[in-house]
Formats: sequence, structure tokens, C-alpha cells
Amino acid sequence: MRHLVFVRHGESALNALSRMTPTYCGQVETPLTDIGRQQAIAAGQKLAQLGYVEPTSGISSPLTRAVETLSLLVGQLAEPVTILPPSTHLMERSHGKFEGLAQEIVFRDYPHYRDHPDYCQFMNHFEQSAPGGETLQIVSDRAWSAIRELTSSTTGDLVIVSHFNPIRCVIGRAFNMSQAETLRLHIPNAQPIVLGLNGSFQLVEGPELVSG
Repeated sequence: MRHLVFVRHGESALNALSRMTPTYCGQVETPLTDIGRQQAIAAGQKLAQLGYVEPTSGISSPLTRAVETLSLLVGQLAEPVTILPPSTHLMERSHGKFEGLAQEIVFRDYPHYRDHPDYCQFMNHFEQSAPGGETLQIVSDRAWSAIRELTSSTTGDLVIVSHFNPIRCVIGRAFNMSQAETLRLHIPNAQPIVLGLNGSFQLVEGPELVSG
């Protein structure tokens, strides 16, 4: 059985900011915080302790927070890992015109995205999106396409460092979850989620994925 190890990047500067002032990040470049770097190192150390996982290659989205997380993570592994070119298909969901904006500014300038049922679920909905942004269905399709390509073009265990939305969409597809079940998935920063692949997927290792 081969293993796919999914890791959401470590804490970024906008992750930290959003805990105080909710802000839409999407594909905006934002660096890891010191905590995020420590999380990435800890994720590598945890992976090194899983004797059944022997990564031979790794890939990330091209966003700096994912690239750095992968670099710090594989630096903790005993055996060398081939780093594949970053994949844009693994990037976080685009929030279009809202990227980098605080929620209070978005709701001031676009009140229907707070109030109207056809728009107000844009952050957690497969068909709604920010203006000029991606729906979760688009994210799901592109991320799943990347995983299918990677599983056919590589051998051995693979580390994939990506972002909250692509990872939850891929896990939803891997286990044939409904949209509602996929939307309930919780993907914490820098905690390895190990899927076994032997004809079908199985969850081998990981945090509690389903939120309340």
C-alpha cells in the first residue's frame, strides 16, 4: 500500500490576523509566522516517527506558505525527498475581489454578501463564490485532477502540502462524501493526514476531521 500525506501549510500571517479581524486570504501571498514554521517542523518530526510512511517525493502549491512548509517538513525526514514542481491546481480557493480584504469592509461595500441567501454562503458553498472568485466545485475539480495525475505519475509515498479548501475537497472526493459532509471537514494547520491507497482510499492517520 502506498500513502498520500496531506498537510495544510503552517500558520500564516493572515491566519493569525483573521483570528482578530476576519480577513479573506485566498491566493494572497502571506508568509508563515514563527508559529507556522514551528508547526511545519513539528509535522515533519511527527511524520518521521510514522515508520510505515516513507516519502520519496513531495509537492506543494506555489504559494510561499505551502512551499516553505514543505521545505521545513522534509528537512526533518531521514531520507531524501524529491521535490516536484509546485502545482497551481493545489492553490487555495480564489476569493476574487475580496482577497486581502477584511470582512467588515466586504460587508460594508457588498452588503448582499452578508444578507442575501443567493450570496451569503459564499465561504462555505459549492456553487456560491466571491465576485471573480472560485466556487468550491471548481476547487474540487482542479484539486482532484491534480491528485489523480500525481497518483498515476509517481510511485512511493507522497507528501502534498496544500490549503484548507483543496484538501477538504480532495478528502471528500476520495471517500465519496456528500457536499454537506465535505463542508463539515476540519483541516487544521500542519497536521499530517495520511491516506492509504490500494485501489481505494482509507484514512490511516490524522486529526479529527469532522467539525461539530
